[in-house]
Amino acid sequence: MTTKDLARIGVAWLLVGAAGMGWAAPAIAADAANGEPVMAKPEPPGSNYASLSHLVTMVCDDAMERFYNFFGTSPVTVEPFRVAGEFSTANRVSLLGATLADQMSAGINNEAVAQPASANATAEQRLHGLLQEMDGYLRIHMSGRNNRGEWRSYVVTVEMSEPIYRALHSYVVM
Repeated sequence: MTTKDLARIGVAWLLVGAAGMGWAAPAIAADAANGEPVMAKPEPPGSNYASLSHLVTMVCDDAMERFYNFFGTSPVTVEPFRVAGEFSTANRVSLLGATLADQMSAGINNEAVAQPASANATAEQRLHGLLQEMDGYLRIHMSGRNNRGEWRSYVVTVEMSEPIYRALHSYVVM
């Protein structure tokens, strides 16, 4: 065995050990041209909706891009997101709906670049959302109205994990 072979075996054991410990080193692939190991591109962080914190962060970041430069400089009222299709929950809000609304409120009301109010801008700025469970997926629909009376929406559908399901069906008193 050569030193190169031993190094490759060591890297393989390192990757196996890392995967077993809950973290993984970046994948290594062999370059077809010269056989030298090269680092594979890591998966982008924006594709993991499995945990509740990732879901909230990524959905709100994506929605902030959609609503970027849409709202005026006055405060935006963000209503807690309601759950569609739930029995007798008309006056209750899920933990997920309250968390998404809170995160969106913080992001929108702290937006650095906002549209200045126009002379005819009299409407109250609002954002509301609706959460819907559909065959193991979660659909999140947000609609906002700015001070000029314009509407904009954002919809995302993600696969539901157990923590997201629990947050969707855990209700808070409002």
